[in-house]
Amino acid sequence: MKRINLVVLILALAGVVVEARAQAPAAAAPAASAAVPKPPAVPGNKVAVIDFLRALTESDPGKAAQVTFDKQIAPEQAKMEKLSKEITDLQTKLQNAKTDTEKSTLNRDLEAKGREGQRIQEDAGRMGDELKNSLLPPIAKMVNLAVEEYAKANALALVLDPTTDPSNIVYANTATDITAEIMRSVNAAYAKNPKLADPVAPPAAPAAPPKD
Repeated sequence: MKRINLVVLILALAGVVVEARAQAPAAAAPAASAAVPKPPAVPGNKVAVIDFLRALTESDPGKAAQVTFDKQIAPEQAKMEKLSKEITDLQTKLQNAKTDTEKSTLNRDLEAKGREGQRIQEDAGRMGDELKNSLLPPIAKMVNLAVEEYAKANALALVLDPTTDPSNIVYANTATDITAEIMRSVNAAYAKNPKLADPVAPPAAPAAPPKD
């Protein structure tokens, strides 16, 4: 599967909201309590890193999506393999051809097979893009949610993905890598409710213009 940027991989998270209740003021009647406004959200003060693509593709729902992808794209791959063998056979025949007529016929056949291969590749590319756009976004959403929950629970101010552009991060301690924790959370959520990773329905085709 090609590396695809489905989501923003650098997440600036707001931090943990601290809830507190204040005691009623001394001057208040015993049966009444004065409502005290909640304090403003306390920002996190720690940074973590994640390999988002690994969490996306190597988590349980990511592996299941890969199986679905491979199964659905297999017929196109089989067409390409068959065509490749046919082209190889034609090239062998061309090398052994004795007459110009035979060579000309074989060259035309090779050109036709080349055009056919280009069409198959284009169809497979479109199909692959449609499958990835259908299969991966729900899993990316699960990963994002897991990152957000983990960040809030652990007072993280920032979660970075150094794999997107390593030159932007000079040093990252491996102890700050939360990829494994996020994958465990995603796997647990998927085990509890596999429908969270259901493919996105493709957009409806535009309606045909009315006939006169």
